[in-house]
Amino acid sequence: MSRKRGAKPKAIGKTNSKKENDQFLEALKLYEGKQYKKSIKLLDTILKKDGSHVDSLALKGLDLYSVSEKVDAASYVANAIRKIEGTSASPICCHVLGIYMRNTKEYKESIRWFTAALNNGSTNKQIYRDLATLQSQIGDFKNALISRKKYWESFLGYRANWTSLAVAQDINGERQQAINTLSQFEKLAEGKISDSEKYEHNECLIYKNDIMYKAAGDNKDKLQNVLKHLNDIEPYVFDKFGLLERKATLYMKLAQLKDASIVYRTLIKRNPDNFKYYKLLEISLGIHGDDKLRKALYGKLEQFYPRCEPPKFIPLTFIQNEGELDKKLRDYALPQLKRGVPATFSNVKPLYQRRTSRVPPLLEKIVLEYLAELDGTQDPIPYIWTNYYLSQHYLFLNDFTKAQEYIDVALKHTPTQVEFYILKARILKHLGLVDTAAEILEEGRQLDLQDRFINCKTVKYFLRANNIDKAVEIASLFTKNDDSVNGIKDLHLVEASWFIVEQAEAYYRLYLERKKQLDDLTSPKNEVPNEESEGTSNEVKDNQWLVHKYKGLAMKRFHAIPKFYKQFEDDQLDFHSYCMRKGTPRAYLEMLAWGQTLYTKPMYFRAMKGASKLYFQMHDDNLKRKADSVDESSKEIGNNEQNSSSSQKKKAKKEAAAMNKRKEAEAKSVAAYPTDQDDDVFGEKLIETATPMEDFEAEFYGNYSKQVREDERDYVLDFEFNYRVGKLALCFASLNKLAKRFGSTNGLFGSMAIVLLRATRSSTLFDPILKKVVIKSLEKDYSETLPLNEISSDSFDWLNFYQETFHGKKIRGLLFLYQYHEDVAIEHAPLKEAIISDLSHLEPHAQNEVLQYQL
Repeated sequence: MSRKRGAKPKAIGKTNSKKENDQFLEALKLYEGKQYKKSIKLLDTILKKDGSHVDSLALKGLDLYSVSEKVDAASYVANAIRKIEGTSASPICCHVLGIYMRNTKEYKESIRWFTAALNNGSTNKQIYRDLATLQSQIGDFKNALISRKKYWESFLGYRANWTSLAVAQDINGERQQAINTLSQFEKLAEGKISDSEKYEHNECLIYKNDIMYKAAGDNKDKLQNVLKHLNDIEPYVFDKFGLLERKATLYMKLAQLKDASIVYRTLIKRNPDNFKYYKLLEISLGIHGDDKLRKALYGKLEQFYPRCEPPKFIPLTFIQNEGELDKKLRDYALPQLKRGVPATFSNVKPLYQRRTSRVPPLLEKIVLEYLAELDGTQDPIPYIWTNYYLSQHYLFLNDFTKAQEYIDVALKHTPTQVEFYILKARILKHLGLVDTAAEILEEGRQLDLQDRFINCKTVKYFLRANNIDKAVEIASLFTKNDDSVNGIKDLHLVEASWFIVEQAEAYYRLYLERKKQLDDLTSPKNEVPNEESEGTSNEVKDNQWLVHKYKGLAMKRFHAIPKFYKQFEDDQLDFHSYCMRKGTPRAYLEMLAWGQTLYTKPMYFRAMKGASKLYFQMHDDNLKRKADSVDESSKEIGNNEQNSSSSQKKKAKKEAAAMNKRKEAEAKSVAAYPTDQDDDVFGEKLIETATPMEDFEAEFYGNYSKQVREDERDYVLDFEFNYRVGKLALCFASLNKLAKRFGSTNGLFGSMAIVLLRATRSSTLFDPILKKVVIKSLEKDYSETLPLNEISSDSFDWLNFYQETFHGKKIRGLLFLYQYHEDVAIEHAPLKEAIISDLSHLEPHAQNEVLQYQL
């Protein structure tokens, strides 16, 4: 029924009677009491009378979400929002919508509705706390401070509110206000701190000192005040290490070096195995560059702490006299070998890395002499671990033959020691014999089936050998397999990133292998007689499915990693309030710092790099398909006209049914999520996307690019991404940053510069304006290095120019050129030959990787 012109619309959120209003409030109480089904039942009564009652629609959506009926919940909430003009709903409705949006992780929308609830007259001051939490979650700390302050004004009697206000002020750079806030509460709480509150009080005291220290900078007067405050709070602080470290740092900044040295000696006494304290003691004593005084210091410290590592180890990093160094190395390494310490080589490995020319030859001589004195029967423990040490020594020097000889001696003597199998497998892996290495580890694993470390190591090696089934079988020994044939689902549930990334990379390698086989089978050179064509056709179809399957599964596994990291990001939400309640502001700030670099962590970056190979290839393939679309479509029409017989249709239908049956069978062993949560087990939707670059940016690159520091950025990845999305100016920026960091004679710079140069040709499809910008930039910065006059010349020998101009290890640059050899008009054969000839400095394993998967 239409409304009369001029009549006022019914107020949103108001029911027609007091009875219905009371029913809604009762339904709200039932929701708060987690009686969701009763609440829904009551709301249905209201909605039968008034189907456009916005408050009831919103609350029913929230109730449905709480009982896991998320699709229906979204429908009701969307219906409620459609009936609202802007945010002009009742405060209760806005609050309900804010809670729903928070639950669905739409944090910006949640903030919008919580703000609307307050603007529309809500008297519920708890909303300010929720608002501050959400604003902190999205990094809007300026508005979070406003919300914290308003909540603090409403609830002055809780310490958590004072702490959270101080933290918000600190984050926004209002350090003096933060200090005043904490000081004000200290005065209010003086003499009222119970035993249960002492830890929280201690945390806030040391946090206040942290803020004072940050605010002081290098101002001596302010630093004296920080030191005075530190001495005043010392009796109430439980973190004595943190207090002493801060005190020593203040003494150093105030140039009170004697006092600093006393504190560092106290710290060493409390923890004599901390290398950091010894270095700082040197600096405080003013002897950091004087090797003579350093030796005297560590000689005394070794007498005080004879069982500790640092006083014995640190002199080995700076002693120059060869005879003295030889004696010290003997005194350090031989006692460990005599006791049979397995980690002896790990202990001296930093010396191998820092003093490569001096330490390895000396230790080799020392240990070989010691081994010559040993008898395997009389001294079994020193004998086997000395051989173990020498095997690690030669492995470090890339002398794989000798490394293998010594580990074989140890294995022959004691074939029950698991560590020996692990080391032998490592040697074989470096030799490129990954299958044999995995089998050796499996042999070692059988000696101790309950050891998770050796089981995980074996899984990793089988994955590196592309034996995924065996790896999954072993991994499944330590997982719950209640509703699955193996542990894949459980490994995803517990977020076992290392396994999932290794499996993704294994699937990617299998994809490359099968693709190569498929290309060989479908090559015109491999045409077969008619009588053999059916068998070949079946083999082709089998390979086509395996190529599709492995590619999809690789992408599926890579995509699991950003899901984990998004969950890590979402998990921070609760800690914005939890850390305040528990009184741990310092831990909270550490969490914030961690969250700001979350998407730059090694495992995320590794998954992103792996996924980028697939996405970039998909983008390039799409471009080729578009270029050939006319020819291909005409061929397909001709083929369809010829192959439309009923017998062939039946055969195609039969093959499709067989393939579906095969997919169902294989899905059970590769499914990563429960059936009701995943309708794309093989990742087919992921690899059939029409927008690969947009998907890559949304899933991986966007988050990484926002958080990564400029000095840690992967300029090659940036270049490749921007090259494919047509942003040549950003490609030049990546090239320029690479040059500043590694120099303009670096091989990788040379290959990227050639690709960028050739992209500016008139025949390419890039934006003409961007081409001009890049050419001008190259002329300005690299006119002496690059042949700018040859940009459009197809006869210019770019490979020869590259090899003559750029120096050092050029394998990465050559491989980069190999990816783009068609774009830069370099012939395939000579480029491949140049890569193979440059592989000699790589170890066998790396050589195999290049030959098998990159060429």
